[in-house]
Order: sequence, then C-alpha cells, then structure tokens
Amino acid sequence: MPSAVIRSARVLAGAVGILIAAAASAAAADLPKSTQAFLKQLKLTEAKLDGLDKELAVPQAWIDGARKTPTLRISGSDEQPLHAQAVKPFLERYPFIKIEYQRGSANERVIRPLLAFGEGRYLFELVRSMDGSLSEFTKLDAAEKLDYLPTYKSAVAGAHDANARALAFRSRPYCMSYNPTLIKREQLPKTWADLPNTAILGQGRIGAVMLPHLWVMPLWEKNGEAWAVKYIDDFFTKLKPQIRREGINAAIGLVGAGENYVSLPAYPERVKELQDKGGPVAWYCPDMVPLQFSKMAVFKGSPGINAARLYANWLLSKEGQLAQLAVFGTPPVHKDLQSADFHVYPDEIAGKPIISSQDTEATDRFLEIWNKYAASAKK
Repeated sequence: MPSAVIRSARVLAGAVGILIAAAASAAAADLPKSTQAFLKQLKLTEAKLDGLDKELAVPQAWIDGARKTPTLRISGSDEQPLHAQAVKPFLERYPFIKIEYQRGSANERVIRPLLAFGEGRYLFELVRSMDGSLSEFTKLDAAEKLDYLPTYKSAVAGAHDANARALAFRSRPYCMSYNPTLIKREQLPKTWADLPNTAILGQGRIGAVMLPHLWVMPLWEKNGEAWAVKYIDDFFTKLKPQIRREGINAAIGLVGAGENYVSLPAYPERVKELQDKGGPVAWYCPDMVPLQFSKMAVFKGSPGINAARLYANWLLSKEGQLAQLAVFGTPPVHKDLQSADFHVYPDEIAGKPIISSQDTEATDRFLEIWNKYAASAKK
C-alpha cells in the first residue's frame, strides 16, 4: 500500500477516534447538570442511562402544547422542597414548564380534585400517590389512559393498573420496624405466618398502623382469602396489638421511644432517618417482602395535559427513576434498574420473594374485616 494512502488511513482513523470521543463527551455534557450530580451521589456511571434518548423521544406536539400552556399543577404527598429537588433534571430539559406543586392529605390531593372534576373544574393536571383511589377515578372516567407514553412499558411487570390509568412511579417495601434494645432480631418471627404466634410481641407490644393493607393484602393475595381471614383473627386475638392512628412515621418514632417493641407497616427510609440520628430502631422483613407501588394519574382533558404527559413520561424514564432514588431513597420501578443495591437495607431484601397486591375489590373486603377488629382493639 503506498505510504500516502497509509498516512491518509491513519489520519482518517484518528479523526474517527476523535469524533467518537467527542460524541461520548458531548453525550455526557448533554445530561442535565442535576442528573450528573445525582449519578455522582449514587456512585453510578452514565451507562445506567443507556437508552434514555429513546425514552425521552416524545411527539413534538406535546412540547408545542406545553409551551402554549406551560403551567403544570401537581398534587402529592412528598414535601415540596424534596419534590423540587427531584424534578430539577425535568426542568432543565423543559425550562418553559412552570410546576405548581401542592402537598396534601389524601382528601386534599385526591378527593377534592375528583369532586372538582365531577363539576367540570380542574384543580390539578396530575396527582401523585393516589392512595387506592383508582375506583373513584374510574367511576368518573377522570384519568387519561397513558399507554402511549414512550416509557409506559419500562416498569416491572404488574406495576401499572391494567387499564393504564394509574401508573406506578416508585416502589416501596413495607415490613416492620423494631427497637433492638427491647427485642433482639432473632426473637422476631422468621416468617409472616409465624407473627401471630410470636408471644413476646403480645399484650400491645406491636403498634399496628391503620394502613394494614400495605402488608396484609400481599399476604392475602399470596395465600388466599380463607387463610388471611384466620390470620387476621389470630393477629388480634393472640397478640392484642395497639392500634396506632398517628401514621407510619410517628409509629416508627414511638418504637424508638420504647412505646412499642415493633410497628408495622414500616418503610425503610424513615427507619434509616431515625437510625442516622442515633435512634434505637431497625428494619426487618421476615420471609417475604410486601411491596407497594405509588401511582400517579393524569386528569383527562386538563388544560396542561401536554406538560403532564412530559412529566409522567420523564418520571418513568431512567433519569426520573434515578432522581427519585437520589432524593427520596425509594427503589425504582424501571425494569432495567432492579438491584438490591438500590434498597436502603439490601440485606433485608436479598433472596426474599417480593409479594404485592393489585386487587382493589379484595382490599375493600379486607378493610371491612380489619376495621371490625380494630374498633375493639387497644388504642
């Protein structure tokens, strides 16, 4: 081969190498600065975001529509500063969108907006943390069907509502918190089935938060209704739990204060928060991990529906999922981001079956049974 041709080939190869390197560098630089910061915080490489461009490839009509009506009203259960931190990458990508976020109770963030929708008014475009209100959305035909989102199929199997009107945007395991100065880990039940027979937890040493569906319903769906009905009877008659109406966070705090040996359900982020402050609390899962999905819905026909579509699609993307992990510590629902390392207490999760429940009709039957027992239980 003539030397001139060889030199040309080398120059071309070098140029290609430079272009590839430049492209890689540009790809990194194209990520929002907040995303780069989240990756650094999580000690992850940009490879975790492979395929993100495809996930965020939305119709131009959505972007044009959001520019014309840029206000996006969101109701949720998270504190406003944390939500604002988590959506920084979204706002870097869509700086023309104006988010108005309001935190509230289930009544404020779900029921009031539904009542307004029934009257032809819109209080929000999107609601986060629907709290099992899908049946109310369905009765009013209030929720947009979102199976057209590019990221719709990114979630793990069974996470979304089958009709695509309530989409899971994060997962959370619900097990139990305990005070290791009052009860040792080895004294806790090895299985959920053993719980009613764990005598050391009797006589009110369990604080049972009035959100029992978070842990009992997955057991109901796993073992059947007859098993679950007997289980509830055994739980109340043998253990005589204290019924806690303060909420999960407060109940975990009471465990740390020594009021109860155990509280359930309990989620790991709150336990870790108290642990980091020196509180005597720990998190424990028996043989299975009850997992619940927080879900969002977009109000059909709302003025800012295009901005809501962009938000919902981004939240389900790898970038949105990792932003939530960085800010809230909640495990992703994205099927490509399933790892024990993404859990606060990975050793409590590893190797244990995940169980969940999507049966809203069975949940209504369960709560009727539970509430009868709870009404006469120790407060």
